[in-house]
Amino acid sequence: MIIISAMSDRRVIGAGEGMPWSVPEEYQRYLDTVASSTVIFGRRSYEIFGADLDKSELIVVTRRPAIEGVRTAASLDEALRLAELSPGETFVAGGASLYEQAIALADRMFLSTIRGDYEGDAYFPDFDHSDWRVKRSEEHERYVFREWVRNV
Repeated sequence: MIIISAMSDRRVIGAGEGMPWSVPEEYQRYLDTVASSTVIFGRRSYEIFGADLDKSELIVVTRRPAIEGVRTAASLDEALRLAELSPGETFVAGGASLYEQAIALADRMFLSTIRGDYEGDAYFPDFDHSDWRVKRSEEHERYVFREWVRNV
């Protein structure tokens, strides 16, 4: 399973009902990366970003009743079991609570760091960098993309 996220230098991933930045080229990279894959969201992240993922299989982790048009799961573990039934990669795409749970289970992370100082109310969890190594790093004008791979 792969974690995918964009964040600020201070690990901000959200502010209110979205992200506190607009970097269309990074968002397009995200959409292209998860196309034809299974994407696991928390309910709030799904409500913000789910409509843009029409080429992906979506699973929403929620305690609420069923959401029309997507599969739902009561926990990350249940969502991962459902994802095993789908072809292709499985991504966890937020929010903060799901990232915290997924970090111990993921084998890769696709993390974009957006240049600039942003305020927010949701944060990507801190993680032990000694458990991971950067396999690939790409510098862009407004962000840095890094693919992290778990050390074996």
